[in-house]
Amino acid sequence: VGLNVSHSPPCQPANRTECTNAAMPVLESLEGRSLLVLASLAVTCCLELAQLLVLALCCLMYILLRNGWMHLQQSRNVDLASLKIPPRPSSRPKFCPSSQLPIRQESKVPVQPPNFQSCGLSAQVDELLELITPSEASERVANELAEYTQSIIQEMLSGASVSGYANADVLRGTAFGVAVPEIDLVVTADPDSLERQLQGRLAKGGIPKTRMDSRKMQKSAIRACTDLLVAAGGFKFRRSAFRCEEPKVTLMGPSTMSVSGQGIPVDFSVNCATPGCHAALIAACGEIDERSRGLILLVRRWSKDRGVCHVARGHLPPYGWTLLAIFYLQAQEKLLPPMSGLKSGARYEVQKRQVPGRLNDCTVGSFFAGFVGFYQQIDLQQEVVSLRRGVRQESQIAEPADDAFSSNVHIEDPFDPDRNLGSALSAEGIQRLREELARADQILSAGEKAPLAEVLEPWAPPEKHSLISAPEAEIAWPH
Repeated sequence: VGLNVSHSPPCQPANRTECTNAAMPVLESLEGRSLLVLASLAVTCCLELAQLLVLALCCLMYILLRNGWMHLQQSRNVDLASLKIPPRPSSRPKFCPSSQLPIRQESKVPVQPPNFQSCGLSAQVDELLELITPSEASERVANELAEYTQSIIQEMLSGASVSGYANADVLRGTAFGVAVPEIDLVVTADPDSLERQLQGRLAKGGIPKTRMDSRKMQKSAIRACTDLLVAAGGFKFRRSAFRCEEPKVTLMGPSTMSVSGQGIPVDFSVNCATPGCHAALIAACGEIDERSRGLILLVRRWSKDRGVCHVARGHLPPYGWTLLAIFYLQAQEKLLPPMSGLKSGARYEVQKRQVPGRLNDCTVGSFFAGFVGFYQQIDLQQEVVSLRRGVRQESQIAEPADDAFSSNVHIEDPFDPDRNLGSALSAEGIQRLREELARADQILSAGEKAPLAEVLEPWAPPEKHSLISAPEAEIAWPH
């Protein structure tokens, strides 16, 4: 009988070691099973019939439970594999400012207007800039606060870094210092690493991991860091601004790190780009012409003292006022070239076109008067403010399809052209902006005789408001 039987080739002397090693697991497995069978027979031989039945019943139940559990695991893995996790939404929710009008309240320590020793608008502006320009001491305080904050949150967010930005001289008290702090503390952390390290807090809050977007992650991280800074770092919580475009909280720094012993107000945020963008623009403008830095500081101080940079009230943010000041120096004074920004993590870079600027001997005070007059003449609801172009042009914002209010003010972020800083302006914010520009223009019409103290007089809400609410009032830009 011819049987076609295939055999494995015999092991050659050189391959005997490999064959032996390959066969060892099989031999060990057979030996182990044989020993297990012999041990089972030895045990069962000594048992009675009732005990054998109980043992067989237990084995049967074990087999059924094991098969059922394996079947359940396989079906669960199939469901998870077929489940489509929704992508994280990239669009930011529209910010809705508070509609409640501010009411004047009695203050035990009212804010006093600044006093100047110099005479003349330009001299008073120079005196003010010496007081508000960030000094080396201010930069040192911001860096020390950042290092101290980083040392505290490292136990919760390992690998995260904290940057400190001083926007003015923080060692001198200014009006509305707590409302608009001059120091920004920004935590920079990888989003994936941030999500992993906050899983416990997110699960405790009942938020599914698969539905967590970047904005909710920011809020959760800010809350966790705030709790830790208040409990272990000596910070004091003042307020939160989670409804704004970029969520943040305002804290009072430890009193031990302040010269006055009262603590320094700071804005604390996580993965927020605005402070870094602002610092990069300030540095780039200062390299071209130091007067541009002075104008930006003066405009921000004026908007702060006059109460038109509070985002929660539907005003332009301080960063928006910085962009307005730079655009004026581009489009009107031809002092600055077009600019665009690039950001990569915690690094910010400003690219400038080599366009020759207009040489003039104007002072920062003259620039400020021109800034107010410039935005009194143009219609911000019809033109776009773009630092990338640096020239005036019509806006392309479409009218809203529904009855929702839209400011139609387009202020483009040079680091993110799709971001519009004017979208958060409310009807009350536009009205207040118009009022303050008209007031400053009237005061500055006196030229060098204009008192800067009157221009910067701290704003206070009226005792009674008009019967016409802000959304119903006329908001057309004056010509």
